[in-house]
Amino acid sequence: MKTKILITGSSGFLGSRLAYYYKEKYNLLLPSHNELDISREEAVKAYINEHNPKVVIHCAALSNTWYCEQNPEDSHRVNVQGTVRIAKACKLTGAKLVFMSSDQVYNGTPMLGGLKEEDMLLPVNIYGQHKLEAEQRAQRNLPESIGLRLTWMYDLPDSRMKLNTNILVNLQKAHDEGSPIYAATHEYRGVTYIWEVVRNMEKVISLPGGIYNFGSGNTLNSYELNLKAAMLMGLKEPTEWILPDAERYAEQARNLTMDCSAIEKYGIHFNDSLKGIEEAIHRPFRTA
Repeated sequence: MKTKILITGSSGFLGSRLAYYYKEKYNLLLPSHNELDISREEAVKAYINEHNPKVVIHCAALSNTWYCEQNPEDSHRVNVQGTVRIAKACKLTGAKLVFMSSDQVYNGTPMLGGLKEEDMLLPVNIYGQHKLEAEQRAQRNLPESIGLRLTWMYDLPDSRMKLNTNILVNLQKAHDEGSPIYAATHEYRGVTYIWEVVRNMEKVISLPGGIYNFGSGNTLNSYELNLKAAMLMGLKEPTEWILPDAERYAEQARNLTMDCSAIEKYGIHFNDSLKGIEEAIHRPFRTA
């Protein structure tokens, strides 16, 4: 019998790809927002109790950082309270919970280099603050739960599935429209090919409870990464329209780069950001 897995947010960027990739292997529950409204605690309990999944992969979120900054109550209701409701319901049924967090919890950390799960956390934006609170409260309610701190993820611009605003899409759009990109020289963050995240998700289910960095590392600043990515994409004259921004984050570098050695101990590996982009371009995952 196939393992029953519930994926929340299955119409979103990550959730839709998880649903596509694992549709044949597992018995997937893919409720719409109307079928499972995570803002209503009793509805969450009732749905999970009725369908009794063995695993819940919680992807539903408000992930637009600008929207969250402008609408903190909405952000808290979905990103914090929604995650806590899912955790409480999983505790009642014994379901294994995997929930998505973000590298934005590191936004404000003054250190450079790859950041570890136990490093200082001083998130400066609402989204990062709420993701950190969600981690802490989910773990208090369900210590066996697994939280994944994801980087900025991308798919190829010609993907047939739902796209987000990501590094490759932004580069292609700027190239096609003849508009400049100003990329910060004092910013460091990993970017991860979405299909690496999807393929590694299966291994996550057997991890011990806890919070894990989950994505590609990176040693380049954002200007260097954008420039090299454009070259790998074969976009013309990238130095003419990808321009260095040396003023942004000049007082304190913005570093969201994660050290993923904790998950590597469990056989979960990611390419470095630039290597991941190269492989995505030359060996893309194609949907039907």
